[in-house]
Amino acid sequence: MDSGIINSLGGLGLFLLGMVILTRGLKELAGDTIRRMIAKFTKSLVTGITTGAIVTAVLQSSSATTVTAVGFAGAGLLTLSQSLGIVLGANLGTTITGWIVAFFGFKFKLGLVAFPLILIGVILNLFARKRIAAAGFALAGFGLIFVGIDSLQIGMSGLTDSVTPESFPSDTWTGRLLLVFIGVGITLVTQSSSAGVAMALTAVSTGTISLAQASAMVIGFDVGTTFTALMATLGGSVAARRTGLAHVFYNVVTAVVAYFLLPVYIWVWNHYLNSGNNASPEFALVAFHSLFNFVGILILVPFIGQFSQLITRIIPQAVNDQSERLEESLIQNPNVAIEASRSTLADVFQSILKLLRTILSFDEIDRMQISQELEQYRDTLETTSLYMRRINISESDRETLRCYQEVLLALDHIQRLTRRCIERERLDATRNVKKLSDIVDQLACLVTQTQQSFESRSAMVEEQSLEEFWLELDQNQKATRRQLTASSTKAGVDFEALLGQLDAYRWLMRVSYHLWRVVHHLQNARIILNQERQESQDSN
Repeated sequence: MDSGIINSLGGLGLFLLGMVILTRGLKELAGDTIRRMIAKFTKSLVTGITTGAIVTAVLQSSSATTVTAVGFAGAGLLTLSQSLGIVLGANLGTTITGWIVAFFGFKFKLGLVAFPLILIGVILNLFARKRIAAAGFALAGFGLIFVGIDSLQIGMSGLTDSVTPESFPSDTWTGRLLLVFIGVGITLVTQSSSAGVAMALTAVSTGTISLAQASAMVIGFDVGTTFTALMATLGGSVAARRTGLAHVFYNVVTAVVAYFLLPVYIWVWNHYLNSGNNASPEFALVAFHSLFNFVGILILVPFIGQFSQLITRIIPQAVNDQSERLEESLIQNPNVAIEASRSTLADVFQSILKLLRTILSFDEIDRMQISQELEQYRDTLETTSLYMRRINISESDRETLRCYQEVLLALDHIQRLTRRCIERERLDATRNVKKLSDIVDQLACLVTQTQQSFESRSAMVEEQSLEEFWLELDQNQKATRRQLTASSTKAGVDFEALLGQLDAYRWLMRVSYHLWRVVHHLQNARIILNQERQESQDSN
């Protein structure tokens, strides 16, 4: 085999290995900060785009950012518009890799300097701990990238006699389309659009392909990179599948725009920006990559509402599937899996609140229907319990472990509350006792308020009123029992009715307690609120 081909393949392998090591080191260095950043700052489409671009630029992996967005959407932590914003930002942020390669790999030629960087990085990783070790790992990956670029350049230079721009499809509409498909194929094989961009940059710098041909291939790289996100959505929740499909649609639309923008860009480059033939074609290529991604965002943002509606129609909401968020793929990401469990419990809790409103109103109800509903809720709770058992959390990650415990406690109280809902007949004794009927009315009002807060997905759900209500019942327990039994010494007292009243009071007290604790634990387990609460404590 020709040495140029061997060097090129080896250089590509080194580049891919460097990207993997760099991304892994940066993830370990960032710890849970990246996930918390996405959860906290993604409040709207614009902040989602900004966050996606920054996170991708930091992690040097659009796939990692996109898969995280898909996971958060599946867990219910992000809406479709918010997760779509992250996807748009990730596409723009991934172009930073091309700029780094062009700047350090071709302008400053870091190939020789890269070897000491690798040695320093490996030493830090072997002998340092935690963040310093992760930083060393990332540094080694960074150096390895440019060793790979050097090998690619040597390999491509050796191919210049046998491989020329004429060896590739010509710069025509049909030729560009073929080059786009070649770019898609390269990304599917390498599973990295950054590797494709590095190859294109090296090829255009050595004259192996022209700028127009390289630009067409870059369009294909962007389309091919959607494959990873699409694979992450297979078998996933509705929200995850919507995010993955939106990613594919956006990249395809952007590719179409870029395809027709390319001749205009090349003409402007040749006649105005590179009139003296002194400008670097590598920078022209990465500029085109950033340009068409930015233009794609500008085109889509004004129509984001209609675009979201289209995706929603294509993938409609699942019917009566409260456990659909509990995806297998999320198990590897404890924070996201915990949030998926929390969101699932919140959905079940909303349904139970609705059922409690009916029970407390003494309306005529279909006992068979209620029994079937409760059976469905119990199945979902059991599925959630089995799912949570499989989440593996490091003992050193205390915040994640605490969130896990909060969700587990919420699960326990919801299970107990579900069992209380079966005992509806215990309320019958309250109808003719004013004190008890007043308590029922107050509890019904609190249930309604709590349900409305959960349905509106309020950042904070009022739990103080629930706590105060239960504390009042608990403190007045003895006095109420004495009041209810005061007439027990009189002849003709209906002891069965009296015992029923005492039992009803206990039922109301236990239901109010479980309601308060469920709200308390679900709120404490929320990633966004925990981060904001911690920052508030730090500032004080």
